[in-house]
Order: sequence, then structure tokens, then C-alpha cells
Amino acid sequence: MTHSEKETGTQAASRGHVLLVSPRTFSYHISISETLRSMGYTVSWWDERASSATWYKLALRLVPALTVRWSERVFMERLSQLDLASISHVLVIKGEGLSKRMALEIRDALPQASMGLYLWDGVENVKGVSNILSAFDSVATFDPVDAKSFGWAYRPLFWRSASLGSEMPSAPLFDWCFIGTVHSDRHRVIHRLRQRDGMQGRSFVFAYFQSPLILFMRRLGDWTLWFAPKGSLSVKPMPAAEVAQKVACSRAVLDVEHPRQRGFTMRTIETLLAGKKLVTTNKQILISNLYHPSRVHVISRVSPEIPTEFLEQPYVAVSDALRSYYSCEGWASELLTLQDAARNSRARFGVQHAPG
Repeated sequence: MTHSEKETGTQAASRGHVLLVSPRTFSYHISISETLRSMGYTVSWWDERASSATWYKLALRLVPALTVRWSERVFMERLSQLDLASISHVLVIKGEGLSKRMALEIRDALPQASMGLYLWDGVENVKGVSNILSAFDSVATFDPVDAKSFGWAYRPLFWRSASLGSEMPSAPLFDWCFIGTVHSDRHRVIHRLRQRDGMQGRSFVFAYFQSPLILFMRRLGDWTLWFAPKGSLSVKPMPAAEVAQKVACSRAVLDVEHPRQRGFTMRTIETLLAGKKLVTTNKQILISNLYHPSRVHVISRVSPEIPTEFLEQPYVAVSDALRSYYSCEGWASELLTLQDAARNSRARFGVQHAPG
């Protein structure tokens, strides 16, 4: 499939047709689409970017104005191929690749549909988001601080039940592991933690970079990457089965959030819901319903340290109610209900613009 994908069951969906516009990030768009389909929806998926090429991603971040016209042509072509009358919901995740014109074109072409925007990044990291807000009935975010500041709905991310897999063996190989994309100061924090006494031989790190060019550029600004152990840096993602195996051999999973966000990463939720201990730099977890001292330890970015007592303490399981709340179905259901309610409210009072 090229610019869009349509995923349906063997029978026509009875609950509506969702246009999902989201990044192609670690197959999360597939998990969301499959969940929506299992809930009874037909799903059409668009990549929120007009291209997956590295040059386009860099231009979108560094000089977004240069990508606008070409991106709009791509999105208009996608829109022309869509069965407009069938769409009941539009769910946009992040929306960094959408211009104001394109967001409003979608709004005008689908007057019968509710439209919701969900941010799974801090607002400071989503270029141009303020330009597209007026196209949406509702705006929700994974960041509790952004939600409070802008008057948006707060909804944490979700977990995928097959993400981490196996139980820990009786003799774990690692005290902690990190498997994920490198950004901001993430690798510097990892490097500092590795240097702690007794930790060098008890950790596993797999730092992923989207392309050789991005790895090269990161190395120019982060000297710790030059001292990374052989095999710990990669421009190819680790297969899911291998991720599960490495996590299963570890006492805890390390998460280092971006300095400009406060929301919980997917790794945070997947780790805890899979029954693994979490070591994180995100202090917001201390006031979360996921927090328990047996399963979460917060570290400093500057002087990180993991107490042996934390690693050896028995893990207190997350409740079934929280597992349901943090499921992908719970996440999707809340967002669609939110945007439907906002759409109906605006229609009743004749309001045309979303808050924010």
C-alpha cells in the first residue's frame, strides 16, 4: 500500500468508518487500526507525513515551509480517493505533516464526521500544531502539563499486550535494559548510568537511529555516542521477538523522556502493564495511578543511580481496572467518544472552532 491503507473485516462495520491519520511509528498505526476494527469500525489509514524519506522528515522539522505545497498536493490526492460519505470519524495523531489549509480541507470535505487531534508528543516538539487546531472538534494530549495549560483533554497512551512477552528467567542477565530511539540527551543519561560502579556489566542498550545520516548528525552533537559499546548503536530496528527476549532477561526497563515533555511514553506503560519494573527520569509518574514504589524508581538525569533494594523488591502487580484503562481499546474508545461529544455540543450551540 502506498499513500493510504484501508483495513476492514469480512463484514461491513456497523459502528462507522474512521480515517486515522498518524505517524508510521514502530507499527503503532497497525495496532490502533486493528483495535478499531475489532471494535466494529472500518478503518482507512493515512501516514501523517507526505513521505517517509529521511530528507522529507528533516525538512519537515527544520524548514517546514519548504514542504507545504508538495505535502498539500499529496494529501489532496489522498482526499480525492476517499469515500467521503462513509467517514464518521477523523482521528489525527500528532498532525505535524498537516498544514492549516489541508486540515481545513479535510474538515470541509467531511462535514458529517467528528474530528479529533491527539498529541503523543509535547506541544513544543510538534511544529505548527497551533495552526491546525481550529479544524478539530476536540484536542487531547498525553502530556498532563500541556492539557492543563491549553485546556485540552488529558489521556495517557496505551499498551500492546504482546509488546514485552516472556516472564523473567530465574537468573536475569541484566539489571536494566534500554531499547529505543535516541533523541535529545537520552544517550548521555544512558552513558552516565552505565558509568555507575558495578553497572557496566549488568546493562543492555540498543540505541536506534532512523538512518545513517541521523546517526552521523547525532554524533556531531553528543560525544558519548563515540564511546558507546560495539553493537549498541543501530540504524535498523530490533525485531519484536528479540526485544521481548532482552526485556525478559532484565530486572528493569529504562525510560528517558524528552526534556520538553511530561507525558508517559509508550515504553512506560508497556513496561508496567507487562509486569516489569521501570526506571525513569519522568517525575510525573510519582502522581500517576501507575506508580508504586515496588515497580517504579525515578532517577536523576545528571546523576542517575538504581538502588539494589529496588531491583530486588517484589513487584506489586497493576490492577485489572488499570489494565483495561490503559488498553488500546480503552484509549481509542475515550478519544472517539470525546470528539463525538465535542462535535455534538458545537453543533447544538453553533460553535465552529475547537478550544485552544
